[in-house]
Amino acid sequence: MVLELFSTIALDGVGAKAKKNSDKKKLKDAEGDPEKYNKIVENIEQRKKNGDKFFLYLCGIFLVLLIAFY
Repeated sequence: MVLELFSTIALDGVGAKAKKNSDKKKLKDAEGDPEKYNKIVENIEQRKKNGDKFFLYLCGIFLVLLIAFY
């Protein structure tokens, strides 16, 4: 189970790296269009907020499990 969790986190990290590179390319392509550029930046910020929430939920679940099985 722990190995599955670590592999999932690793795959998520690789996916995040690929998405970051894709976002950089989209931002570079949208440099001339401020509306499109702002929309891409908003999407990136929203994804970061969602990732932060997911991490907090994951830490919370881990703490609950740690307390429950201790």
